[in-house]
Amino acid sequence: MNRLIYPIYFVEEDQLVQQHIEKKNDIILGRNEGINEQQKGKRGTEHNSKLNITQAVIGERMMDQKRYMEIERLRDDFKTGFRTGDLVQISEKIDGSNGAIQYDLMTDTLAAFSRNKRLNEKNRLSGFWDYVQSLCAEDYKDTPDYVIFGEWLTQNIIVYKQENIKRWYVFDIYDRKEMRYLPQTEVRQFAESHNLLYAHVFYEGAFISWEHVKSFVGKSAYGDLGEGVVIKNQTRLNSRDKDHPFVVKLVRKDLQEVKRARKQRRADPVDELLAVREIVESVVTRQRVEKELYKMRDDGILPEDWKSWNIKMIAQNLPKRIYLDCVKEERETVKEAGEYFGKICSAMAMGYAREILEEQKKGCLAE
Repeated sequence: MNRLIYPIYFVEEDQLVQQHIEKKNDIILGRNEGINEQQKGKRGTEHNSKLNITQAVIGERMMDQKRYMEIERLRDDFKTGFRTGDLVQISEKIDGSNGAIQYDLMTDTLAAFSRNKRLNEKNRLSGFWDYVQSLCAEDYKDTPDYVIFGEWLTQNIIVYKQENIKRWYVFDIYDRKEMRYLPQTEVRQFAESHNLLYAHVFYEGAFISWEHVKSFVGKSAYGDLGEGVVIKNQTRLNSRDKDHPFVVKLVRKDLQEVKRARKQRRADPVDELLAVREIVESVVTRQRVEKELYKMRDDGILPEDWKSWNIKMIAQNLPKRIYLDCVKEERETVKEAGEYFGKICSAMAMGYAREILEEQKKGCLAE
C-alpha cells in the first residue's frame, strides 16, 4: 500500500516544530504525542505549558515546498556545457515574481507558492494567490507530483505593457515522484492543455553559438525592452554537473548585478580599505539591491505597496540578504575582499536602498 508522507507545522512562540505524519486512507489530524523533549526545548515546565500544538496556527497543514532551481548567470567556464548541435531553448527572462502551484492531496486544492513560502489570504503575492483560486483544482488532480513554475508578471525594474501585467507565464514543471524537470515540449503541452500561458520562446533548436544567444538579449514579447534570456540545454536536461549547469541566464549589460571593470587590489596598506571598497562595489550594485527589495516584497517581508516601505523594515533584513546573495553568486570576490566585506556591503546596500526609496517617493520609478 502506498503511503504519503506529509509535514505538519506547529508554532511555539518564535520557533517552528515540524512533525511528520502518515496518511493512509483518512486525513490524520495533528497529535501532540510523539513530540519529544528536544523538540519542546529545554526551558522547563513553564516553557512546555506554552507549547500549543493543535491550536497554534501559522496556517493549515502544509505540504513541503519544492523551490525552483537557482539559475546562474553565464560564465566562461559554463560555456562548455553547451555544444554545437545540443538541443536548446532560448526564452525571455521575465522580471516578475516567481510563483508555483501544486495539487494538495490533503485538502484537494491547489497550493500556491512564492519563491520561498506557501501563500494564503494574508500573503497574496500581488494577486497571484487570488489567481490560483480561480483555477479548477480538479484539472490538476491527476498530476499531484507536478510542481508548475511560472513568473507572475508584476511591475518591478522592467516596464511591461499593462495588458501583460498580473498574468502567469509557465516556464517549467518539476516531477517530484521522478525527481526531474520535464522536457520543455511536455511543459508547453501541459500549459496548453490546462489553458495556461507559456513563457515566450525566442528560439528552439540546435545550439549555434553564444553570439546567437546574445542576439536575443533585450528583446521582449511583453514590453519594449526585456531583461535578458534564459537558455536551457534539453540534451543535458537534469544533469547534476554543477560545474556545467544545463540552464543559465544572460542579462542586459545595464541590468547586470556585477560591475566588470575593477582596479587591481593595492599593496599599499594605506590604500587597503579603498581597494576593498572597489572590490565590494563591483558586486554590491544598485541592480542587486533593487532586485533583492522586490524579493523581500515577494517573501512577505515588505508590504506589496512600496509606499508602505520604510527604511527600518529594510535595514532589519536587506544587509544580510545582500551579503548571502554575494556569498552565493560571487564567492571568490567575497573572499578577495576579506574581513571588511560585510561592513562595507551593509553600508552600500543601505545607501542604495535609501536612494531607491527617495526616487520612488519623487515618482522617478514606475509603481
